[in-house]
Amino acid sequence: MRPSFALSAATALLVSSLVHSSHAQQLCNSYAELCAKSYDKVAFATTHNAFASSAGALGANQNNDIPIQLKDGIRAFMLDSYSPGTGNTGEIQLCHTACTLLDGGTLSKALGQIKTFLENNPNEVITIFFENAGNLAASQFQTVYTAVGMDKYSHTQPTSSGTWPTLGEMIATGKRLVSFIDSGADANVPWLMSEYDYIFETPYSIPRDTPYPCTIDRPKDQRRQLYVLNHFISGTLNLNGQAIDVPQPGLANVTNAIDLTNHINSCQSTFSQIPNFIAVDFYEQGSILQATAAVNGVAWNGKEPTQHAPITNTTSAAYTLGTANARLAGVVSSVIALAHLAL
Repeated sequence: MRPSFALSAATALLVSSLVHSSHAQQLCNSYAELCAKSYDKVAFATTHNAFASSAGALGANQNNDIPIQLKDGIRAFMLDSYSPGTGNTGEIQLCHTACTLLDGGTLSKALGQIKTFLENNPNEVITIFFENAGNLAASQFQTVYTAVGMDKYSHTQPTSSGTWPTLGEMIATGKRLVSFIDSGADANVPWLMSEYDYIFETPYSIPRDTPYPCTIDRPKDQRRQLYVLNHFISGTLNLNGQAIDVPQPGLANVTNAIDLTNHINSCQSTFSQIPNFIAVDFYEQGSILQATAAVNGVAWNGKEPTQHAPITNTTSAAYTLGTANARLAGVVSSVIALAHLAL
């Protein structure tokens, strides 16, 4: 009887170990409950201009860089792509309005950072949104993805299919990266998907002290299966007589807290649909992670984002024309020529 008992005990231990391992593998984007949800039924914390993390700079939308954003729980990233300029590496650049104003480095660098995260975190699904500001060809993105090794992670969703895989299925197949582009999609690069075939967006231009809208901005008045909730505000700075829209870091603790919750609830009621991508500036301020967990119907895991020293609001009296000119240091003419800082 003793050998039989010992065998039974060993079997029980093995089963227990396998069950524990199975449970550990069931975390999808940090929550077990999300594994069985299809991609279109999940909300993702999203950073607007994720690359624009030059803290304190006039054009900065984030304080923390992409690796820290990933560590903190951001799972979707908005990137503005520009043509290579004179004197740089000849690679696609990530810039805000103009590379002379805020150059966030190369796309290959950002993709390399995301790839490292994907390699080290096999149960995570990531989304990238490209604003094709430089009117680049899809083949140019394909070249960078292939060079970095990101093509092997890229999921392709047929436009003819309204059935998205679950996060668990995406993780099992290894296709854990979803990439959208606002213009310039090409059927020859099927994983770089035309955003507005799948997604609509709420308005992205929200002046401070104005209501947060729940209307369909792009594509105009056309519903889609998923949507981006744009939730970031701008203030106006008078620069050499030119009114320029600038981000509002000094208000982020309110913008990304009660204002965000109210905006989510309002749009969810208006559209009878959850916001899939909740896009904010200065994500570590406020409660984007808690709000996203609430939309997903899960208890927030309590993981606090990496905090950054607060920045004086750029439309306050302290942020004078002289301060702005000092920070711009030679690129004022570029800003004026562009008329305003595009968000």
